[in-house]
Amino acid sequence: MNDWSATLDFGVVHPLIYLECRGGEGPVVETLRRIVGDSDFGAVEIAPVKNPQVRAQAQALLRSSQLQVVYLPILPILLEKLELGSADESARKVAVDRVKALIDEAIDFDSTLAMVQGPLDPGEAEREATTARLIEDLQTLCDYAEAQSTSRLLHLTLENFDRTVEKKRLVGPTRETVALADAVGRANFGLTIDLSHLPLLGESAAEALSLAAPHLLHAHIGNCVIDHPESPLYGDFHPRFGHPLGRNDLPEVVEFLSELFIVDYFARARARLGGTPIVSMELRTIPGEEESEAILANGKRTFIRAWSHVTQERPS
Repeated sequence: MNDWSATLDFGVVHPLIYLECRGGEGPVVETLRRIVGDSDFGAVEIAPVKNPQVRAQAQALLRSSQLQVVYLPILPILLEKLELGSADESARKVAVDRVKALIDEAIDFDSTLAMVQGPLDPGEAEREATTARLIEDLQTLCDYAEAQSTSRLLHLTLENFDRTVEKKRLVGPTRETVALADAVGRANFGLTIDLSHLPLLGESAAEALSLAAPHLLHAHIGNCVIDHPESPLYGDFHPRFGHPLGRNDLPEVVEFLSELFIVDYFARARARLGGTPIVSMELRTIPGEEESEAILANGKRTFIRAWSHVTQERPS
């Protein structure tokens, strides 16, 4: 029996471990079974599933497992180039309507959270106007999620990204992200802070988490490549912990978990969500070079070792 389940549900971002499922297709149910069968996991994050029959099978499997589900509209936003907050009103409507449909799917999965992201950075001259439109769209989506929610209130959580390195999104530095969350002002809206994004943002765990604490609903641990721009992994590509080009490994995960305790993430998120908060590992299997099960085990071992360090150092 693990010793973290009273504090958090440890999760995994399924479509990066099983990259063939990233677009909502592939062996979704077959690979989810491998996570469902591992009792160390209390949560799973899944890409929207395109085939309605497969989606129903995944819903039935996850419903029987007692895993918390985080739904990932963030992936269609990225892959389909959906532009919330766009100056093009037609493109903006397409994005809002598409995310509303994905919110409906998230509710069908009885999801705790649905993750979203902002549009591409339009440049300094258009940043303020785009941010204002994005705030309106996020308010619309939060109100829609609240109105459609059934057994539990679906919370939307926004993940911030780099603005200058690789993803180049509008919502970048954590301080600005917190200001955006203040402006959205919805009880079912919050933030995801991802350890793997912090080197790309030039921020420490202490800085990002202390700023985000009032809005922090969700956390990711992962790795990134920032010191090797010639690498195909440069940017937000989540290589395994211990990758020779990566920035994050066990010491950084220990620091991140420690800071989550310091900012009282676990109690705050539990109070807002009405359930156990989630910390998920986000690691990407490199096709043709790595096996999904090995990367799954890599992330688990790193989390387990980090958790042991943190809990041994904390006063009882």
